[in-house]
Amino acid sequence: MLRYIGPFFKMNKLTPEQIDSQLFHLSKESIKSIVMFSNFGIIADVNKLTHNIPPTNDINTTNKFSPLLCVYKKASFKLKNKNDMNVWNENKFKKDINISSNAYMTLCILELLEYYKNFKKVDKSKFNYYKFYTKLAKEQLEFYAAYLRNEEGVFVDKKDCTDPITEKIKLKDKETPFSFSNQALLMNAYYKCSLHLENEEQEEFKNFAYDIFKMFKEYKEELYELPMQDLSKLCLFLSLFYEASMDEEVKSLALDIFDCFADNYIPEDSLKFTSTENLSIIYFNAQLLYTHTKLFKLKELSDKIFFILKKNYDENYSMLYKTTDSKESKYNASELLLYFSIMFYKNNTNNNEFEDEELVQLYENHIINSGIICKWPDAPSLGDIERYRNFEENSANLLEEQFFKVPESSENNCGNFIPGFLKSVYYNRSKNEFKQKKLDFDSRENFNLFFLIIYCYNRNLFFEK
Repeated sequence: MLRYIGPFFKMNKLTPEQIDSQLFHLSKESIKSIVMFSNFGIIADVNKLTHNIPPTNDINTTNKFSPLLCVYKKASFKLKNKNDMNVWNENKFKKDINISSNAYMTLCILELLEYYKNFKKVDKSKFNYYKFYTKLAKEQLEFYAAYLRNEEGVFVDKKDCTDPITEKIKLKDKETPFSFSNQALLMNAYYKCSLHLENEEQEEFKNFAYDIFKMFKEYKEELYELPMQDLSKLCLFLSLFYEASMDEEVKSLALDIFDCFADNYIPEDSLKFTSTENLSIIYFNAQLLYTHTKLFKLKELSDKIFFILKKNYDENYSMLYKTTDSKESKYNASELLLYFSIMFYKNNTNNNEFEDEELVQLYENHIINSGIICKWPDAPSLGDIERYRNFEENSANLLEEQFFKVPESSENNCGNFIPGFLKSVYYNRSKNEFKQKKLDFDSRENFNLFFLIIYCYNRNLFFEK
Protein backbone atom coordinates (compact mmCIF):
# COMPACT_ATOMS: atom_id res chain seq x y z
CA MET A 1 0.00 0.00 0.00
CA LEU A 2 1.40 3.40 -1.00
CA ARG A 3 1.94 5.91 1.78
CA TYR A 4 2.20 9.66 1.39
CA ILE A 5 5.34 10.52 -0.57
CA GLY A 6 5.01 14.30 -0.48
CA PRO A 7 5.26 16.74 -3.36
CA PHE A 8 7.14 15.52 -6.45
CA PHE A 9 9.35 18.63 -6.60
CA LYS A 10 11.28 19.26 -3.39
CA MET A 11 12.84 22.65 -2.66
CA ASN A 12 16.47 22.40 -1.52
CA LYS A 13 16.77 25.94 -0.21
CA LEU A 14 16.49 25.99 3.56
CA THR A 15 13.99 28.17 5.41
CA PRO A 16 14.14 29.51 9.00
CA GLU A 17 11.31 27.13 9.91
CA GLN A 18 13.30 24.14 8.66
CA ILE A 19 16.42 25.27 10.52
CA ASP A 20 14.42 25.58 13.75
CA SER A 21 12.99 22.10 13.21
CA GLN A 22 16.35 20.54 12.29
CA LEU A 23 18.10 21.80 15.41
CA PHE A 24 15.24 20.71 17.65
CA HIS A 25 15.12 17.23 16.09
CA LEU A 26 18.89 16.89 16.49
CA SER A 27 18.68 17.83 20.17
CA LYS A 28 15.60 15.74 20.96
CA GLU A 29 16.88 12.57 19.31
CA SER A 30 20.44 12.95 20.60
CA ILE A 31 19.15 13.27 24.15
CA LYS A 32 16.93 10.24 23.66
CA SER A 33 19.85 8.16 22.41
CA ILE A 34 22.27 9.27 25.15
CA VAL A 35 19.85 9.14 28.07
CA MET A 36 18.24 5.84 27.14
CA PHE A 37 20.77 3.76 25.23
CA SER A 38 24.38 4.93 25.56
CA ASN A 39 25.44 3.29 28.84
CA PHE A 40 27.44 6.52 29.22
CA GLY A 41 27.01 6.97 32.97
CA ILE A 42 25.57 5.30 36.05
CA ILE A 43 22.46 3.34 35.11
CA ALA A 44 19.08 3.57 36.82
CA ASP A 45 17.24 0.59 38.24
CA VAL A 46 15.16 -0.37 35.22
CA ASN A 47 12.56 -2.04 37.45
CA LYS A 48 11.62 1.38 38.86
CA LEU A 49 10.90 2.61 35.33
CA THR A 50 9.24 -0.52 33.90
CA HIS A 51 5.74 0.93 33.63
CA ASN A 52 6.96 4.11 32.00
CA ILE A 53 9.24 2.78 29.24
CA PRO A 54 8.36 4.32 25.87
CA PRO A 55 8.62 2.45 22.54
CA THR A 56 12.18 1.86 21.35
CA ASN A 57 11.77 1.01 17.68
CA ASP A 58 12.53 4.58 16.57
CA ILE A 59 15.87 4.91 18.38
CA ASN A 60 18.97 5.38 16.22
CA THR A 61 21.12 3.01 18.25
CA THR A 62 21.79 -0.66 18.89
CA ASN A 63 22.79 -0.39 22.56
CA LYS A 64 20.57 -2.03 25.16
CA PHE A 65 18.15 0.04 27.24
CA SER A 66 20.25 1.83 29.87
CA PRO A 67 18.49 4.89 31.36
CA LEU A 68 21.02 7.24 32.94
CA LEU A 69 20.97 8.44 36.53
CA CYS A 70 23.99 10.59 35.71
CA VAL A 71 26.14 11.20 32.64
CA TYR A 72 29.91 11.00 32.33
CA LYS A 73 32.14 13.78 31.03
CA LYS A 74 33.65 12.47 27.78
CA ALA A 75 33.39 9.69 25.22
CA SER A 76 34.39 9.11 21.63
CA PHE A 77 32.03 10.25 18.88
CA LYS A 78 33.05 7.17 16.93
CA LEU A 79 31.03 4.06 17.65
CA LYS A 80 32.70 0.66 17.77
CA ASN A 81 31.58 -2.51 16.07
CA LYS A 82 30.43 -5.23 18.44
CA ASN A 83 28.75 -8.38 17.15
CA ASP A 84 28.10 -6.60 13.82
CA MET A 85 26.44 -3.68 15.60
CA ASN A 86 27.57 -0.10 16.24
CA VAL A 87 27.70 0.65 19.98
CA TRP A 88 29.23 3.32 22.23
CA ASN A 89 32.89 2.61 22.98
CA GLU A 90 32.98 2.17 26.76
CA ASN A 91 36.78 1.97 26.71
CA LYS A 92 36.81 5.68 25.76
CA PHE A 93 34.57 6.86 28.61
CA LYS A 94 36.06 9.48 30.93
CA LYS A 95 34.11 8.75 34.10
CA ASP A 96 34.16 12.21 35.64
CA ILE A 97 30.67 13.38 36.66
CA ASN A 98 30.32 17.12 36.12
CA ILE A 99 27.52 19.02 37.83
CA SER A 100 26.91 21.31 34.86
CA SER A 101 26.45 18.54 32.28
CA ASN A 102 24.16 16.56 34.59
CA ALA A 103 22.09 19.61 35.49
CA TYR A 104 21.71 20.47 31.81
CA MET A 105 20.83 16.85 30.98
CA THR A 106 17.95 16.89 33.47
CA LEU A 107 16.85 20.36 32.35
CA CYS A 108 16.79 19.11 28.75
CA ILE A 109 14.54 16.23 29.76
CA LEU A 110 12.25 18.60 31.66
CA GLU A 111 12.06 20.96 28.68
CA LEU A 112 11.13 18.02 26.43
CA LEU A 113 8.13 17.34 28.67
CA GLU A 114 6.57 20.47 27.16
CA TYR A 115 6.86 18.83 23.74
CA TYR A 116 5.73 15.31 24.63
CA LYS A 117 2.70 16.39 26.63
CA ASN A 118 1.19 17.50 23.29
CA PHE A 119 0.71 13.83 22.39
CA LYS A 120 -1.69 13.05 25.24
CA LYS A 121 -4.74 12.87 22.96
CA VAL A 122 -2.80 12.22 19.76
CA ASP A 123 -0.46 9.26 20.20
CA LYS A 124 -0.31 7.13 23.35
CA SER A 125 3.13 5.68 22.60
CA LYS A 126 4.62 9.18 22.16
CA PHE A 127 2.94 10.41 25.32
CA ASN A 128 4.73 7.59 27.15
CA TYR A 129 7.89 9.67 26.71
CA TYR A 130 6.28 12.34 28.87
CA LYS A 131 5.64 9.83 31.65
CA PHE A 132 9.05 8.18 31.27
CA TYR A 133 11.03 11.44 31.25
CA THR A 134 9.08 12.75 34.26
CA LYS A 135 9.96 9.64 36.25
CA LEU A 136 13.57 9.61 35.03
CA ALA A 137 14.13 13.31 35.84
CA LYS A 138 12.86 12.67 39.37
CA GLU A 139 15.17 9.64 39.76
CA GLN A 140 18.14 11.66 38.47
CA LEU A 141 17.56 14.54 40.87
CA GLU A 142 17.20 12.16 43.81
CA PHE A 143 20.49 10.58 42.76
CA TYR A 144 22.23 13.97 42.59
CA ALA A 145 21.03 14.88 46.08
CA ALA A 146 22.24 11.55 47.48
CA TYR A 147 25.56 11.16 45.65
CA LEU A 148 26.75 14.44 44.08
CA ARG A 149 27.11 16.58 47.22
CA ASN A 150 30.07 17.03 49.53
CA GLU A 151 30.13 17.06 53.33
CA GLU A 152 28.91 20.68 53.38
CA GLY A 153 25.86 19.65 51.33
CA VAL A 154 26.70 21.54 48.12
CA PHE A 155 26.90 19.96 44.69
CA VAL A 156 30.43 19.19 43.47
CA ASP A 157 32.00 17.34 40.56
CA LYS A 158 32.74 13.67 41.22
CA LYS A 159 34.76 10.77 39.83
CA ASP A 160 33.08 7.38 39.42
CA CYS A 161 35.22 4.82 41.27
CA THR A 162 32.56 2.11 41.39
CA ASP A 163 33.91 -1.44 41.56
CA PRO A 164 32.71 -3.19 38.37
CA ILE A 165 32.47 -6.50 40.24
CA THR A 166 30.40 -5.47 43.28
CA GLU A 167 28.69 -2.62 41.36
CA LYS A 168 28.32 -0.74 44.64
CA ILE A 169 28.32 2.96 43.76
CA LYS A 170 31.45 4.74 44.95
CA LEU A 171 32.10 8.36 43.96
CA LYS A 172 35.08 10.52 44.87
CA ASP A 173 35.09 14.34 45.07
CA LYS A 174 37.01 16.08 42.26
CA GLU A 175 39.34 18.91 43.21
CA THR A 176 37.51 21.52 41.16
CA PRO A 177 36.57 25.05 42.29
CA PHE A 178 33.17 25.47 43.91
CA SER A 179 30.66 26.93 41.46
CA PHE A 180 27.67 29.04 42.51
CA SER A 181 26.33 28.90 38.96
CA ASN A 182 26.20 25.08 39.08
CA GLN A 183 24.08 25.28 42.24
CA ALA A 184 21.75 27.67 40.40
CA LEU A 185 21.45 25.29 37.47
CA LEU A 186 20.28 22.49 39.75
CA MET A 187 17.99 24.89 41.61
CA ASN A 188 16.19 25.33 38.29
CA ALA A 189 16.08 21.58 37.68
CA TYR A 190 14.54 20.77 41.08
CA TYR A 191 11.96 23.53 40.71
CA LYS A 192 11.06 22.63 37.11
CA CYS A 193 10.66 18.99 38.11
CA SER A 194 8.33 19.94 40.98
CA LEU A 195 5.91 21.42 38.43
CA HIS A 196 5.37 17.92 37.01
CA LEU A 197 4.97 16.17 40.36
CA GLU A 198 2.08 16.03 42.80
CA ASN A 199 1.35 16.41 46.51
CA GLU A 200 4.26 15.72 48.90
CA GLU A 201 6.79 15.09 46.13
CA GLN A 202 5.97 18.40 44.52
CA GLU A 203 6.50 20.28 47.79
CA GLU A 204 9.68 18.36 48.58
CA PHE A 205 11.33 19.25 45.26
CA LYS A 206 10.11 22.85 45.34
CA ASN A 207 11.40 23.34 48.89
CA PHE A 208 14.75 21.85 47.95
CA ALA A 209 15.06 24.39 45.11
CA TYR A 210 14.28 27.22 47.52
CA ASP A 211 16.86 25.92 50.00
CA ILE A 212 19.44 26.53 47.27
CA PHE A 213 17.99 29.98 46.63
CA LYS A 214 18.33 30.80 50.35
CA MET A 215 22.05 30.10 50.03
CA PHE A 216 22.35 32.82 47.37
CA LYS A 217 20.60 35.31 49.65
CA GLU A 218 22.83 34.42 52.59
CA TYR A 219 26.03 34.71 50.53
CA LYS A 220 24.91 37.71 48.50
CA GLU A 221 28.03 39.77 49.24
CA GLU A 222 30.31 36.91 48.14
CA LEU A 223 28.40 36.67 44.86
CA TYR A 224 29.45 40.20 43.91
CA GLU A 225 33.10 39.08 43.96
CA LEU A 226 32.65 36.20 41.50
CA PRO A 227 34.66 36.17 38.26
CA MET A 228 32.96 37.41 35.11
CA GLN A 229 31.84 34.12 33.58
CA ASP A 230 30.48 32.60 36.79
CA LEU A 231 28.64 35.80 37.73
CA SER A 232 27.14 36.10 34.25
CA LYS A 233 25.92 32.50 34.29
CA LEU A 234 24.55 32.87 37.82
CA CYS A 235 22.52 35.89 36.74
CA LEU A 236 21.18 34.01 33.73
CA PHE A 237 20.14 31.02 35.83
CA LEU A 238 18.44 33.29 38.39
CA SER A 239 16.50 34.86 35.52
CA LEU A 240 15.42 31.39 34.38
CA PHE A 241 14.36 30.60 37.94
CA TYR A 242 12.26 33.75 38.02
CA GLU A 243 10.66 32.82 34.70
CA ALA A 244 9.58 29.49 36.19
CA SER A 245 8.61 30.69 39.68
CA MET A 246 7.53 34.32 39.05
CA ASP A 247 8.84 35.05 42.55
CA GLU A 248 9.54 38.78 42.97
CA GLU A 249 12.33 38.08 45.46
CA VAL A 250 14.11 36.04 42.79
CA LYS A 251 13.70 38.84 40.25
CA SER A 252 15.11 41.36 42.70
CA LEU A 253 18.24 39.27 43.30
CA ALA A 254 18.71 38.65 39.57
CA LEU A 255 18.59 42.41 38.90
CA ASP A 256 21.01 43.12 41.75
CA ILE A 257 23.47 40.56 40.42
CA PHE A 258 23.16 41.90 36.89
CA ASP A 259 23.74 45.50 38.04
CA CYS A 260 26.86 44.35 39.87
CA PHE A 261 27.98 42.43 36.82
CA ALA A 262 27.39 45.43 34.56
CA ASP A 263 29.30 47.78 36.87
CA ASN A 264 32.28 45.45 37.25
CA TYR A 265 32.63 43.85 33.85
CA ILE A 266 30.94 45.80 31.08
CA PRO A 267 32.03 49.43 31.19
CA GLU A 268 31.31 51.43 28.03
CA ASP A 269 34.64 50.84 26.30
CA SER A 270 35.26 47.16 27.10
CA LEU A 271 32.40 45.32 25.39
CA LYS A 272 34.15 45.25 22.03
CA PHE A 273 37.08 43.39 23.62
CA THR A 274 34.89 40.70 25.19
CA SER A 275 34.83 37.23 23.61
CA THR A 276 31.93 36.27 21.36
CA GLU A 277 30.83 33.55 23.78
CA ASN A 278 30.76 35.89 26.79
CA LEU A 279 29.10 38.66 24.78
CA SER A 280 26.39 36.21 23.74
CA ILE A 281 25.73 35.15 27.34
CA ILE A 282 25.52 38.81 28.40
CA TYR A 283 23.08 39.42 25.53
CA PHE A 284 20.79 36.59 26.65
CA ASN A 285 21.05 37.87 30.22
CA ALA A 286 19.97 41.37 29.27
CA GLN A 287 17.26 40.20 26.87
CA LEU A 288 15.72 37.72 29.31
CA LEU A 289 15.68 40.26 32.13
CA TYR A 290 14.22 42.88 29.79
CA THR A 291 11.43 40.48 28.82
CA HIS A 292 10.39 40.23 32.48
CA THR A 293 11.07 43.79 33.66
CA LYS A 294 10.82 46.06 30.57
CA LEU A 295 13.70 48.14 31.96
CA PHE A 296 14.92 50.27 29.08
CA LYS A 297 18.59 50.09 30.14
CA LEU A 298 18.50 46.32 29.53
CA LYS A 299 17.09 46.82 26.04
CA GLU A 300 19.79 49.41 25.36
CA LEU A 301 22.50 47.00 26.46
CA SER A 302 21.20 44.07 24.42
CA ASP A 303 20.92 46.30 21.33
CA LYS A 304 24.49 47.52 21.88
CA ILE A 305 25.79 43.95 22.15
CA PHE A 306 23.90 42.89 19.03
CA PHE A 307 25.48 45.79 17.13
CA ILE A 308 28.96 44.56 18.14
CA LEU A 309 28.14 40.96 17.25
CA LYS A 310 26.65 41.95 13.91
CA LYS A 311 29.81 43.90 13.07
CA ASN A 312 31.72 40.64 13.48
CA TYR A 313 29.63 39.05 10.73
CA ASP A 314 31.73 38.67 7.57
CA GLU A 315 29.35 39.18 4.65
CA ASN A 316 31.90 37.91 2.11
CA TYR A 317 32.26 34.54 3.83
CA SER A 318 28.84 34.50 5.56
CA MET A 319 30.32 33.66 8.93
CA LEU A 320 31.63 35.00 12.23
CA TYR A 321 34.91 36.77 11.53
CA LYS A 322 37.94 36.17 13.74
CA THR A 323 41.22 38.08 13.65
CA THR A 324 44.23 35.82 14.10
CA ASP A 325 47.91 35.68 13.19
CA SER A 326 47.83 31.92 12.64
CA LYS A 327 46.72 30.08 9.52
CA GLU A 328 43.75 28.57 11.31
CA SER A 329 41.01 30.00 13.50
CA LYS A 330 39.52 27.84 16.25
CA TYR A 331 35.74 27.94 16.61
CA ASN A 332 34.12 26.41 19.69
CA ALA A 333 30.68 24.87 19.34
CA SER A 334 29.38 27.17 22.08
CA GLU A 335 30.41 30.38 20.36
CA LEU A 336 29.10 29.17 16.98
CA LEU A 337 25.71 28.16 18.40
CA LEU A 338 25.34 31.14 20.72
CA TYR A 339 26.24 33.58 17.95
CA PHE A 340 23.91 31.87 15.49
CA SER A 341 21.11 31.73 18.07
CA ILE A 342 21.23 35.49 18.58
CA MET A 343 21.08 36.11 14.84
CA PHE A 344 18.22 33.60 14.58
CA TYR A 345 16.36 35.36 17.39
CA LYS A 346 16.83 38.78 15.76
CA ASN A 347 15.68 37.37 12.43
CA ASN A 348 12.49 36.17 14.11
CA THR A 349 11.79 39.40 16.00
CA ASN A 350 12.98 41.95 13.44
CA ASN A 351 13.69 40.87 9.86
CA ASN A 352 15.39 44.13 9.02
CA GLU A 353 18.28 43.36 11.38
CA PHE A 354 19.19 39.93 10.03
CA GLU A 355 17.58 38.79 6.79
CA ASP A 356 16.47 35.24 5.97
CA GLU A 357 19.15 34.85 3.31
CA GLU A 358 21.90 35.93 5.72
CA LEU A 359 20.56 33.53 8.34
CA VAL A 360 20.50 30.55 5.98
CA GLN A 361 24.02 31.27 4.72
CA LEU A 362 25.31 31.62 8.29
CA TYR A 363 23.65 28.33 9.24
CA GLU A 364 25.07 26.51 6.24
CA ASN A 365 28.60 27.72 6.99
CA HIS A 366 28.60 27.67 10.79
CA ILE A 367 26.57 24.55 11.44
CA ILE A 368 26.52 22.37 8.33
CA ASN A 369 29.73 23.04 6.38
CA SER A 370 31.85 23.48 9.50
CA GLY A 371 31.28 19.85 10.46
CA ILE A 372 30.62 20.91 14.06
CA ILE A 373 27.74 18.41 14.03
CA CYS A 374 29.31 14.97 13.79
CA LYS A 375 26.14 13.23 12.62
CA TRP A 376 22.44 13.99 12.18
CA PRO A 377 19.84 11.55 13.53
CA ASP A 378 17.46 9.91 11.08
CA ALA A 379 14.24 11.67 10.15
CA PRO A 380 10.97 10.15 11.46
CA SER A 381 9.48 7.55 9.14
CA LEU A 382 6.40 8.34 7.04
CA GLY A 383 4.35 6.34 9.53
CA ASP A 384 5.52 8.43 12.47
CA ILE A 385 3.09 11.15 13.64
CA GLU A 386 6.06 13.48 14.27
CA ARG A 387 6.60 13.58 10.50
CA TYR A 388 3.40 15.63 10.09
CA ARG A 389 2.70 19.27 10.81
CA ASN A 390 0.52 19.72 13.91
CA PHE A 391 0.76 15.89 14.35
CA GLU A 392 -2.10 15.45 11.88
CA GLU A 393 -1.42 12.53 9.54
CA ASN A 394 -2.54 13.54 6.08
CA SER A 395 -0.72 14.22 2.82
CA ALA A 396 -1.09 18.01 3.10
CA ASN A 397 0.76 18.02 6.43
CA LEU A 398 3.66 15.75 5.46
CA LEU A 399 6.96 17.46 6.26
CA GLU A 400 9.93 16.99 3.96
CA GLU A 401 12.99 15.22 5.31
CA GLN A 402 14.75 18.59 5.20
CA PHE A 403 12.72 19.59 8.28
CA PHE A 404 14.72 17.04 10.29
CA LYS A 405 18.22 16.69 8.87
CA VAL A 406 20.66 17.84 6.21
CA PRO A 407 20.96 15.75 3.00
CA GLU A 408 22.56 12.32 3.31
CA SER A 409 25.35 13.34 0.92
CA SER A 410 26.84 15.62 3.58
CA GLU A 411 30.10 14.41 5.09
CA ASN A 412 28.77 14.81 8.62
CA ASN A 413 26.21 12.02 8.23
CA CYS A 414 28.54 9.05 8.68
CA GLY A 415 26.65 6.07 10.07
CA ASN A 416 29.20 5.05 12.71
CA PHE A 417 29.17 8.30 14.67
CA ILE A 418 27.08 9.66 17.54
CA PRO A 419 24.72 12.58 16.71
CA GLY A 420 25.84 15.75 18.45
CA PHE A 421 28.26 18.68 18.53
CA LEU A 422 32.04 18.46 18.40
CA LYS A 423 33.70 20.69 20.98
CA SER A 424 35.52 22.72 18.30
CA VAL A 425 36.52 22.94 14.64
CA TYR A 426 39.29 24.82 12.84
CA TYR A 427 38.87 27.15 9.87
CA ASN A 428 41.56 27.83 7.25
CA ARG A 429 40.72 31.15 5.62
CA SER A 430 43.15 30.78 2.69
CA LYS A 431 41.59 27.43 1.76
CA ASN A 432 38.11 28.48 2.92
CA GLU A 433 37.56 25.15 4.65
CA PHE A 434 36.89 23.73 8.10
CA LYS A 435 38.74 20.85 9.72
CA GLN A 436 37.80 18.47 12.52
CA LYS A 437 40.70 17.51 14.79
CA LYS A 438 39.35 15.73 17.87
CA LEU A 439 36.33 13.44 17.79
CA ASP A 440 35.61 13.74 21.51
CA PHE A 441 32.01 13.82 22.73
CA ASP A 442 31.89 16.31 25.61
CA SER A 443 28.68 16.07 27.63
CA ARG A 444 29.19 19.57 29.10
CA GLU A 445 29.22 21.18 25.66
CA ASN A 446 26.44 19.09 24.17
CA PHE A 447 23.81 19.26 26.91
CA ASN A 448 24.40 22.99 27.28
CA LEU A 449 23.66 23.50 23.58
CA PHE A 450 20.78 21.01 23.51
CA PHE A 451 19.15 22.95 26.34
CA LEU A 452 19.61 26.27 24.52
CA ILE A 453 18.00 24.88 21.37
CA ILE A 454 15.04 23.18 23.09
CA TYR A 455 14.43 26.17 25.36
CA CYS A 456 14.25 28.52 22.35
CA TYR A 457 12.14 26.07 20.33
CA ASN A 458 9.55 25.70 23.10
CA ARG A 459 9.18 29.49 23.37
CA ASN A 460 9.13 30.23 19.62
CA LEU A 461 12.23 32.41 19.99
CA PHE A 462 13.72 31.23 16.69
CA PHE A 463 10.56 30.77 14.64
CA GLU A 464 6.95 31.70 15.42
CA LYS A 465 5.03 28.43 15.09
